[in-house]
Amino acid sequence: MLKNLKGDLFGGISAAVVALPVSLAFGAAAGLEPINGLYGAICLGLIAAIIGGTNTLISNPTGPMTVVSALIIAGNIDKFGSIEEAAPTILLIFVLAGALQVVLGLLRFGQYVSYIPDPVISGFMSGIGVIIIILQLRDFFGVTEKYDVLGTIIHIPYMIGHAHWGNAALAALTIVIIYLFPKITKSIPSTLVALISVTTLSLFLPFDLRIIGSIPTEMPTFGIDKLLGIDASMFGAALLPALTLAGLGMIDSLLTAVVADKLTGTYHKPNKELIGQGIGNTVAALFGGIPGAGTTPATVLNIQSGATTRLSGIIHAVFLILIILIGADVAGQIPYAVLSGLLIAVGISIIDIKAFKDFKKNPRPDSIIMLVVLALTVFWSLLYAVAIGLIFAALYFMKAMADVVEQQTSNNKIDRIIDDILHSFNNYEEFKSKVRIKNLNGPLFFGFASRFQQRIDAIPEEFKVMVFNFSNVPYIDQSGLQTLTDALIKLKKRDMNVCLSEVNEDILTLFRKKKIIPIFIDEDHVFSSVEGCVMWLNEPGHMDNDFVQDDQLYLPTAYTPNGDGINDEWQIRNIGNFPNCVVKIYNSDSNLVFESIGYKEEWDGMKDGKLLPVGKYTYHIDLLNDGSDIREGDVHVFR
Repeated sequence: MLKNLKGDLFGGISAAVVALPVSLAFGAAAGLEPINGLYGAICLGLIAAIIGGTNTLISNPTGPMTVVSALIIAGNIDKFGSIEEAAPTILLIFVLAGALQVVLGLLRFGQYVSYIPDPVISGFMSGIGVIIIILQLRDFFGVTEKYDVLGTIIHIPYMIGHAHWGNAALAALTIVIIYLFPKITKSIPSTLVALISVTTLSLFLPFDLRIIGSIPTEMPTFGIDKLLGIDASMFGAALLPALTLAGLGMIDSLLTAVVADKLTGTYHKPNKELIGQGIGNTVAALFGGIPGAGTTPATVLNIQSGATTRLSGIIHAVFLILIILIGADVAGQIPYAVLSGLLIAVGISIIDIKAFKDFKKNPRPDSIIMLVVLALTVFWSLLYAVAIGLIFAALYFMKAMADVVEQQTSNNKIDRIIDDILHSFNNYEEFKSKVRIKNLNGPLFFGFASRFQQRIDAIPEEFKVMVFNFSNVPYIDQSGLQTLTDALIKLKKRDMNVCLSEVNEDILTLFRKKKIIPIFIDEDHVFSSVEGCVMWLNEPGHMDNDFVQDDQLYLPTAYTPNGDGINDEWQIRNIGNFPNCVVKIYNSDSNLVFESIGYKEEWDGMKDGKLLPVGKYTYHIDLLNDGSDIREGDVHVFR
């Protein structure tokens, strides 16, 4: 850990400098005191750095977590009448949220965050950004009235009419500095420059401003005693908001961990990270801090400053402690106008601007999902917004996958090699009129069920055999299995034989376990390759279940020597019954390319170690090697 002490030291201090103003701002935005944001940053940042699963992750209060915390705090203050009366319930929710994060980590939920679609994440994060901006308009304009999101939007004309324009000017100046200072240099965080410069300017202005005020100069006490008087019945009401915070913190932290992985070339441990975040948020709540998560800006700055180990996160927390112990009086002079400017800039950075720029370029369903999640996030519920977004995204995905299965599961999509083999048959037209081949592509799930059944029903009565090629089917769910079973029942009623080819072992095991094999499909009708299945069906009698005698010779008209281990040799059934046979193969120029006595080594489509070209070849087989039983015909080579 000490090998890169310089990089970790610079990284931790840089991250703390970024975290300081934002944590103070989030503490105020949550409806508590600014110092509560700093307490959260210290406790969570320290514990997550020690226990978590990402070496360079910096954890602090974040925009999404603060928005949810603010809604929880405001709702309970309205319910109980004051922050003092609501404090035990709020603390219970925050502690329970941390505990649930630990449970999610133990249940290994962290690995599933990567499956959340981008439109859902984009809409949700953009919604959070919009909420932050809207809720900061009060402090931006310097009015005293408090409103929720919708109330703020409705009262914008009132706030403009009663604005404290000096306050608004300071907030606007803060935003301008944040965006323009990086054009001068990026070596110093622009948020810190804005905080110091605008706060210093405010000290010389001739009008009063609302400032942070007195900040405690000692660390908070452990607040476990506040939970002792909580009634057990309160846990039920606390569960949903706690679950919202836990789920949001999981998403927020693990997405930031992915960013850290990309920058460092490492791999985080998602479930371990969840456990660290959960313990950190639990302890932070008990020390009076607001919940937080892994934060992208501080993490990126930490890595860019040279940090590589957990020590950087520990240094970040220790530096914030020193600020409380040494610099509390200075921090108390920060105006809320400056904090509102900082938070508006944070809100803008959270909005997925790129998604809006590419709105018309992106698939329409993705854009619609993003807008729906954004609107639900802003005007209804963060948790329901994500849930509904996931449902919409899942329905769209299933519709898209069903379309893929429908488009590719058709007779028009027979692989070129199969079509070539069929054309090599002397009875091509008869074969095509009796055998239907369906190449199934993609997972067989409930999304493809109805249209698949319609296609089965549409198969003409004259067909005798159905071949299901599973070469591109990775998975089948219960609905897909039931749909296939229903189709097999209908095919059996029509006396159609069913063959399977290229079924993966998991699905094959499932078919045997469910007795699909052998009730509906004979074991002898399961083939490792669709080419082998097609050529087996072309043997005399197989299409009509009028099987040839076991000792009867069969000469395939085609094979595929392409080195894939399937049908790579010209396999003559029962040729072993003629040990003295002479097998000769000629190319289109009547040149001998293969000769064998007894055909103990099958023809593999090569001559003198080189692949022969694809095309039609002629065979001449003297079965008894005395000229009394000669077989001649064509065999096609495909690759």
